Amino acid sequence: METAVNKYFELVRALRNGDESSVGKLMEMWHDDGVFEFAGTPPLTGTFSGAAAIQTLYKNRLKSSGMAVRTDSPKLNSREVSLGIVDTEVTHMRPNGKRVVAAWRTTIGTQQGQGFDVAGSHVFTFEDGRIKTLRIMISPKAEESHLKELNRDDLSITDVGRLSLAAWAVV
Repeated sequence: METAVNKYFELVRALRNGDESSVGKLMEMWHDDGVFEFAGTPPLTGTFSGAAAIQTLYKNRLKSSGMAVRTDSPKLNSREVSLGIVDTEVTHMRPNGKRVVAAWRTTIGTQQGQGFDVAGSHVFTFEDGRIKTLRIMISPKAEESHLKELNRDDLSITDVGRLSLAAWAVV
């Protein structure tokens, strides 16, 4: 199951980088009646049940790379920034029966050099070697990015929320 979880995160990275074939490859990992749940704080919540809903979620994430995000921050020269880096590093993984918990840190940044890190976890439940449920928990706290070139100080709280929504269309 740990191999499947690593494959999942590799495919999501490919998805974020614009690889359209990753949508189909991700869907091959799922049961047709699977359930994908965001269990963060509002507005990062939602449940997607069944293959059609989950596939739509992945397709929407594919389209969000480089998307424009309106900003409220008076510190920025433009009222619009573009979603740039969204990169997840799995920090540790723990299998337990049919479940695997993967803790991670995701870096979210704009193409203009603003950004932050967010921590969270994926809880996968497998049945017959395929994903039956996936529950994603996301910290409500944006932390200073480990990448020195990203500056969180230029972003308002609303900006962080908008960038998070764009980035978390799928994790």
